[in-house]
Amino acid sequence: MRTPYMEMLNRVLNRVALGVAAAALLACALAPAKVAGKGVGISPAPAGVVAPGSPYRYVTLNPKLGVGMPTIVQRIERAGGRIDRWWRLRGSYYLPAVAYDLSGGGLSGDGRTLLLQRFTPAYPPKTSRFAVLDTAVHLRHPVRPGEKRPLHAVRRIEIPGFYSVHAVSPDGTTAYLTRHHPRRSIAFFELRTFDLISERLAADPVADPGAPPGPMEGVPITRAVGPNGRWAYTLYDDNGGIPFLLGLDTATGELRKIELPQLRYRRALFLVRMRVERGGRSLVIFSRSTVHGHAPTPPLVVVDTKTFAVRDARTAVAAWGRHVLAAFADLFPAPEDPLLAFARTPRRPGNLLARFKVVGRSSEGRPISLRQVGDPRWSGELLVVGCIHGDECGTSRIEPLTGGCPDPSADVYLVPNLNPDGAAARSRLNGRGVDLNRNFPSEWKVRGVRWDPEYPGPKPFSEPETRLAARIIRTLQPEATIWFHQYRGQRPYVRAWGQSVAAARRFARLARMPFRAMRWPAGTAPNWQNHEFHGAASFVVELPDGRVAPRMRERVAKALVRMARWVRED
Repeated sequence: MRTPYMEMLNRVLNRVALGVAAAALLACALAPAKVAGKGVGISPAPAGVVAPGSPYRYVTLNPKLGVGMPTIVQRIERAGGRIDRWWRLRGSYYLPAVAYDLSGGGLSGDGRTLLLQRFTPAYPPKTSRFAVLDTAVHLRHPVRPGEKRPLHAVRRIEIPGFYSVHAVSPDGTTAYLTRHHPRRSIAFFELRTFDLISERLAADPVADPGAPPGPMEGVPITRAVGPNGRWAYTLYDDNGGIPFLLGLDTATGELRKIELPQLRYRRALFLVRMRVERGGRSLVIFSRSTVHGHAPTPPLVVVDTKTFAVRDARTAVAAWGRHVLAAFADLFPAPEDPLLAFARTPRRPGNLLARFKVVGRSSEGRPISLRQVGDPRWSGELLVVGCIHGDECGTSRIEPLTGGCPDPSADVYLVPNLNPDGAAARSRLNGRGVDLNRNFPSEWKVRGVRWDPEYPGPKPFSEPETRLAARIIRTLQPEATIWFHQYRGQRPYVRAWGQSVAAARRFARLARMPFRAMRWPAGTAPNWQNHEFHGAASFVVELPDGRVAPRMRERVAKALVRMARWVRED
């Protein structure tokens, strides 16, 4: 029941809110230098914070900053602007801004828990202080006879060190805090989990298993949140390096770091913003227009939030065109290439067999075979090329089998040896002295003479082996292609660039190998695939030279099976 006193107080607080909000906006307009330097993650969010799908917005009012000054927290109805509930806290607290664009954070997905940060004049602070507000409790309620006294709405927490708020789990039980390293630079940071129930800070940081260990470096530019508040996506500028996206599953603590080389040389990166589309399945990165009333700018990068595959704007348009063409192709289906007919014919219930066919010949007439393992009824194929350099064929006999049998939930195509002439001569080159992995058209260049170690041939696709590989890839249209190589080092690793980085990182985790982001050499097969087939992945796995150890062969085989399942599902 609302009394006249409450109505009067509501009007007064609304007027105070307008005045303080105007002052806060003015202060924030003058704050970019501070945010970029000292105040990243420790600045207030003037627009407040909203939980996805919630009808309320939370704001903080600080009439005067100071150690002993009070704070008012308001819950405002987004529809009409009416103050629905308010709290008064002892001490100067504020809703933290989690990025350069002053987007707010600290609110759980269910809207029940609000994490506030306390103002401190010292920089860097030796102790970080927070307040946990239970939005379901309205200050202290009167206690009637026989009733237990309810808990207070506010709990206060102190943590030694320099921390700021990054995110809160959907149920409000876990907070993710950014630990800053001011002695090195404000740009160096790591994420730590803090249990809001037991009030314990995790000893180990939250990290992406596929990323290098140690603190990350970067300044947060903008933040977007998934539909249910579970995933928090933050774009960082990497302090002049390659910008990257941190995707944090606040429910499980899974962290994904995705590099975005498409934004590396973009001017005014602080104008970039993000939005979640397609019910949370896509994250669109775009540039905010500086012209008032300007039409929405087209997307710069589109990230699949399920696979974390990255596509630039040109790729997104090309993908849309492929969907349109596919719709017409369903109405007027073209005859299937006989190259894959051997794998499509059902022979047993479930169509689960390991099939084999000679699909071409080398320059000296040796057979080149194609194998299909698993059930071809599934969509989303994985293509594996075991050998393209004749002296790197140690992986030509690795097969993605489960217990010696094809996996029923995968569809894998293998070219065990694309260069049988080089394997017979123990040479990197094919039978005509051409490096097959320099004979593809993307960035192809005239270089050297026949029998040179990296001779690219007289022209692109001059060799029957590369023409056969292109025919297989164009016919199969695999979602992912893995090219196996060997080198003189001792540690295996996975390398990729551009749109294939996400899938390559996935395989690196499955195979327990380090990942390296490396540009494609001119004329290589992955270079051609990454330019020709937007949205698909093609990457390289480098194993130590010589005979592959049985344990390594088994580890790679299991990783291929799991990768094939992931490709089929995602």
